[in-house]
Amino acid sequence: MIAAVTNTAAVPTASGKETGAGGKAGGFGYRPDIDALRGAAMLAVLVFHLNKGWLPGGFTGVDIFFVISGYVVMGSLLSKAASQPLGPRLGNFYLRRVRRLLPNLLACLAVTSLAVAALIPPFESGPYFNAALKALFGWSNNFLMGQIDYFARDADLNPFLHTWSLGVEQQFYLVFPLLLLGIGYGVRRSVPLLIALTVLSLGASWWWTQNAPMAAFFLMPSRLWELTSGSLLLVAQRRGLLGAGWLKGRWLRLAGGALLVWAVVMTSEREGFPVPGVLPAVLGTLLVLQAGPGEGGRFLPGRWLERFLLTCGLLSYSLYLWHWPVIVLLRWTWGMETWWQYMVAVAGSVVLAVAAYGLVEQPVRRHPLTWWWETGLALLAVVGLWLGIDALHHQFRGRLFIGSDPTPVPRHERVQEWDPTILGTLIDKNCTLNYWTPYGPESRPNYDRCQKPGRPGAGEIFLLGDSHAQHLLPMLDEVTRRTGQRITFSNKPSCFLDPALTVELNQKPYQPCTDFAAGEMKRAIERLKPGDIVMISSNLHNYLSSAQGIGSELESSARLDGRQLNISELRRAHQTSMRAYAMFLQQRGIQLVLVVDNPPLSQDIVFCPKGSQRSCAFDPKVTFARQSVVASILNETAAGLKNVHVFDPAKALLEASGQVRYRDGRGTVIYSDSHHLSVTGSRSLAEPFERFLVESGLIPAASR
Repeated sequence: MIAAVTNTAAVPTASGKETGAGGKAGGFGYRPDIDALRGAAMLAVLVFHLNKGWLPGGFTGVDIFFVISGYVVMGSLLSKAASQPLGPRLGNFYLRRVRRLLPNLLACLAVTSLAVAALIPPFESGPYFNAALKALFGWSNNFLMGQIDYFARDADLNPFLHTWSLGVEQQFYLVFPLLLLGIGYGVRRSVPLLIALTVLSLGASWWWTQNAPMAAFFLMPSRLWELTSGSLLLVAQRRGLLGAGWLKGRWLRLAGGALLVWAVVMTSEREGFPVPGVLPAVLGTLLVLQAGPGEGGRFLPGRWLERFLLTCGLLSYSLYLWHWPVIVLLRWTWGMETWWQYMVAVAGSVVLAVAAYGLVEQPVRRHPLTWWWETGLALLAVVGLWLGIDALHHQFRGRLFIGSDPTPVPRHERVQEWDPTILGTLIDKNCTLNYWTPYGPESRPNYDRCQKPGRPGAGEIFLLGDSHAQHLLPMLDEVTRRTGQRITFSNKPSCFLDPALTVELNQKPYQPCTDFAAGEMKRAIERLKPGDIVMISSNLHNYLSSAQGIGSELESSARLDGRQLNISELRRAHQTSMRAYAMFLQQRGIQLVLVVDNPPLSQDIVFCPKGSQRSCAFDPKVTFARQSVVASILNETAAGLKNVHVFDPAKALLEASGQVRYRDGRGTVIYSDSHHLSVTGSRSLAEPFERFLVESGLIPAASR
């Protein structure tokens, strides 16, 4: 998640002489502190990607690189402004970018694509090849914006996810020189443009952060201000606006370093990012760039530390390209949980980065060809790799796979892939109201079609919730074949069913979910008859429990009347809301079944194919703690209300040891990912659920 900086750590000046930052003479003066800053940023990102808990804000290394890139690229453009005609000026700039970026990127995409074909099950690999193709053309950030939440668990599966930041920079390199050419490049003329771009981009980023967080994270216009702030600093230095002694030196460098340490340790990935969350990283980088190195080029107290960070800085682009595929492919094969796996990840990343730097990146830069040869070879390489990735995606898909299980979760086991979800009915994808589709009379599910008919007088089960309600449909299908009850189904993805609370989805208030919950719960009251059942199931672990299993952290934020709740307040508010709803149902003789969420896995089941010795389950103590939290909340909700019943599927999904059972005795998957049940898993709950209905007095024993 770090951007590639494509210039040497040098500062342009006006006459061709080498000077420090803000010098008035010209050319490029080497800035070892900039290379060291790159190295530190790369290490922060590497540590974050190895284990997010080790350095929670390490992802801000990308923002450090954005600022450095804008600073150095602006200097490169200005240094050529007066010495070349317009055409050669622009052509040379783009040729340098292609020469610097493309060879190593093509090598990484090629090797990683072959590794994906060999190591990732073919049924899973399609989206990753699509991401590789978009990365080939600098478009992966726009593609990934609509596909994934960068900080979600599923993001750790994509070996090409890190190319989003390359897309941001490549789009910057394409557009920024053209804007400067329009005003003639001059230092004075560039200032108004840079200020305008910075202000507009910062405003757009702030607005997107509040209203479309993934757009704020991925899109180039949202990140442009970070790059232009570096450019603006360079221009201010060139104009001598920052030449005062107190604006340079050790104390400014220490202040910038302190801000950067704060950024990589404390920046939240979920709250207010990128704006205002990224501001410490950006400001800290600007301060370090302005401070410059000290006497004799020294910028750190120890020479050994300087040399180490300088080496990391020189390798930063190559290390960034190669480290993430190594980490992800280890997750797909051996795993990433033990110290030796972390060591293998670091060693593999460094070896590949050094090899690519020495054998690909440096030879191309040191031995340039004529522009037409380089252009032609670049086009041939891009087209050739395009065709190769496409062939791996389609013609050769699955043929190179060397794993033990090419389909760890077959399509027929994925409940969400079934359309209709219950065969012989019209319960299909039209019964699901998409994420951000507003709820209303025209968009809400049609109950006349979103149902499985039953026998007259047998009653109805109205299933309402998110995808954790949808994956119970095979179970209900099995049960109602014997009980004769009608099934009616309505759901909205990632929606916490509570009419009073507004949760956040992708860092944005999920108001369509609140409206959906209120509207559908009201429609249930209007529709159902005495003895009928409202059954509510949601991904409760995401809202009421915690990843640590101790039930003390709020994984998804929620608000009540506009006020953000802590975890204790959320649990009490949910109990109050559901008890009020249960009382409305009780007045009409309608029963309410609350489903305790099924225990989740520690990682996606595709990481544990048939025959694998790896475990996808949490420690039994963690599973017990998480289940106990959710079960106790629902049982307290039901206390004293005769029409409220709590169904807990955990016992049917656990081994005797308390560990989650994610495959049955024949090796068939019970889970389809880390938290959804498969068709087989859902059907395995039919007998326990039918017994629960009888024991709760919701159906007569004879109906079995």
